[in-house]
Amino acid sequence: MAVTIGREDRGDIKITIELAPEGYGIEVELESSLERLYGESIREQIKNELKKFGIVDAKVTCVDDGALPYVISARVEAAARLLLGEGEDER
Repeated sequence: MAVTIGREDRGDIKITIELAPEGYGIEVELESSLERLYGESIREQIKNELKKFGIVDAKVTCVDDGALPYVISARVEAAARLLLGEGEDER
C-alpha cells in the first residue's frame, strides 16, 4: 500500500510513501526545484521524520517546489500516520 500527501504547488511538497521489505532501508527519490542547494538536507529530513514513526524500510517519492522544513515535516508525518493506520484520510 502506498500513501500520497500534499500537492505540486509552490511552497508545498507531494510525498508518496510505500513500505518496503525488511532490510531495504529508506530510499528517497526527489524531484525539486532546489535539488542542487537543498536536496541532501530534504532527503535527510524525510528519513529522520520517518524513523520517528519506526519506519525504517520504505520507498519515498517526492515532488518539491520550495516547501519549508516545517511543511516537509508535516507532510511526512501525515503520510506516515496514514500508512500506519493512525490518521484519517483528509487529503
